[in-house]
Amino acid sequence: MLLLSLLLLGSGLAVGNAIRDANQRVVLLARALQVEDSRDQAQRNIRLELGETTRLAEKGMAVAPARWAELSKALDAFGAASAIETGTSTDPSLAGIRTASIQTHEATHLFVAASRDLIAVARRDGKAVKGAMPTFLASLKRLEAARNRSRDALVSEIGGSAERNRIESYRNIIWVLTGGFFAAAIIFAMTIWLRDRVLWPIVSIAARLREFNNGDASGVIPGLHRPDELGELARGLAEYRAAVEKRAVAERRADFLAHHDMLTGLANRLLFDNRLAHELARSRRTGDRVAIFAIDLDGFKGINDRHGHAGGDQALKRIAGLLAGCVRGDDLVARLGGDEFAIIQVASGQPAAAEALLARLFAATEATAGEEIEIRMSVGVAISGDAQDGEELHNLADLALYQAKSEGRNTGRFFDSGLKERERLRLHLARDLEHAIAAGQLRVVFQPIAEIESLQPVGYEALLRWRHPDFGEVPPDQFIPIAETTGLIESIGLWVADQAFATAATWDPAISLSLNLSPIQFRRAGTASDLIACASRHGLAADRLEFEVTESATLLGSHRDEVLRGLQMLQASGARIVMDDFGTGHSSLSNLKEFPFDKLKIDRSFVAAMRDDKSSASIVKATIGLGKSLGVTIVAEGVETQAQLEALRRLGCHQVQGYLIGRPAAWISNAAESMASRMPLSTGAD
Repeated sequence: MLLLSLLLLGSGLAVGNAIRDANQRVVLLARALQVEDSRDQAQRNIRLELGETTRLAEKGMAVAPARWAELSKALDAFGAASAIETGTSTDPSLAGIRTASIQTHEATHLFVAASRDLIAVARRDGKAVKGAMPTFLASLKRLEAARNRSRDALVSEIGGSAERNRIESYRNIIWVLTGGFFAAAIIFAMTIWLRDRVLWPIVSIAARLREFNNGDASGVIPGLHRPDELGELARGLAEYRAAVEKRAVAERRADFLAHHDMLTGLANRLLFDNRLAHELARSRRTGDRVAIFAIDLDGFKGINDRHGHAGGDQALKRIAGLLAGCVRGDDLVARLGGDEFAIIQVASGQPAAAEALLARLFAATEATAGEEIEIRMSVGVAISGDAQDGEELHNLADLALYQAKSEGRNTGRFFDSGLKERERLRLHLARDLEHAIAAGQLRVVFQPIAEIESLQPVGYEALLRWRHPDFGEVPPDQFIPIAETTGLIESIGLWVADQAFATAATWDPAISLSLNLSPIQFRRAGTASDLIACASRHGLAADRLEFEVTESATLLGSHRDEVLRGLQMLQASGARIVMDDFGTGHSSLSNLKEFPFDKLKIDRSFVAAMRDDKSSASIVKATIGLGKSLGVTIVAEGVETQAQLEALRRLGCHQVQGYLIGRPAAWISNAAESMASRMPLSTGAD
């Protein structure tokens, strides 16, 4: 019995040693997992720091040399720490791990090289970062794939070792049990010990590994607080599981950032294009129709000018929230860049669904009227037809958006077939307008402005007309916006001034000349001085000049500072500054506070409606009263009937202009006083 007991004891010790050796092997593999985790963390830190630093460079922001040096130092440390630790073992079972380590080392070398190349590009030219990014991302993807293979090899070997250990343990235990009935007590005690302290933890850890490989990471890992090797194994497995879960979260975050705008959290252009292509393909099967909303934030540059970039970001986040709050759960809201947004709406009941969404959008923006940064937007809507691709549908929405902007902004328009024709006509006119001066198609006409009591002309407003060889007379409200958007307004404006100044130089010195200016002309700093020099060249005194600017575009537009400086220079020269179309803008009184206008022109729409509409009559009366209190001359535009004239006289208006006084006509006489009496044929509205 003693001999049997000694034999069993010796067998037990042999089993214990074998299990210890197997456990030690698993512990070493678990420690290798920890090393992989630390290297993975170092890689993520470098990737985040490199991404942040290159984004700063790409935006044109200065990056301190010390920061570049720290990043380069981190790359050196990462490359050195990623060296292969193959050891001297020739165990065939470790061949897969050694191969994975070699591949990881090679991928690390390529990643470090690509990172250095990206740093070099970013330091040399931030705008070239985008072009160098694909090579960097490819090396990052290869490194992550290599690390995944290395981890998989380690996990597989840990699982295999644990399984082999379990099988060997059971085999030895069965062999010991055959030793005899009389040693049953000893064998039973050893079995209980081995089961509770060794086998059960190993089996449980192996089970957790299998669950983890199957995607289930919810099981409890036993033995985390044990001080022995099994405790090390359990803790290594727990750390590895946590690292993989963190990596999964990071991958989901990276995927989100790849398809969403960082500032607003909305979908970006890539996700928008993919979703649009998908919805168009699906709608051909389901019969639904896809509506595209092209949205621009009105006056965004003005918001940036007044509130800074922080205010601009706040406005972008605000409109993103408004758009997201108006759509259904299956609609897509995207920020395509700058202040450009878009919505994809799929519905069977189109265009009713799109009309309802458009109404909700503008109701939401109206609610911001009392906020510090008021949100206003222009919207163009296009609804899919047969066999349309995403780009074509989006272009149609952009055409509708352009129409909304051209009609005064803060409005929405649906695309119709006429828009294409109007856009084609606009492009035709834009091309022909470049040569209109040289072709002699442009001319300047003059409309009298009279003193209200005597109806004697006190000045003339110079107006531009265009007779197109194919389309005849093109209305100013059609070609002037084209000139502004194409930049032709600067050269055309100076040509009009030269023609008008030359004509006005032949008038009675008591007669003034009024000239309309576009805020676009003030983009060039020398516009005001050029106008003053042109008047001087023609011998025209500056105090005979009046320059008109629409009040909606003077001090609230995107070029507020340039307009203000130009008007101040003209006024300082002796010219008078007139606010045209008073009362039609967003903040007429704020404009008067910002700039001391010499004259106010009441918009023709109020004059035309003043006898039938009490609100228009009240606005006319209030404007005249305001002019008297400020000592500013008031001019009523669009006077066409004797009844309107008499009503304006009773209210105390100073000057009038309109068809009743005289129509715009080419100047054919030096006698200014004869213009009103001759009543020449009209060439267009004033």
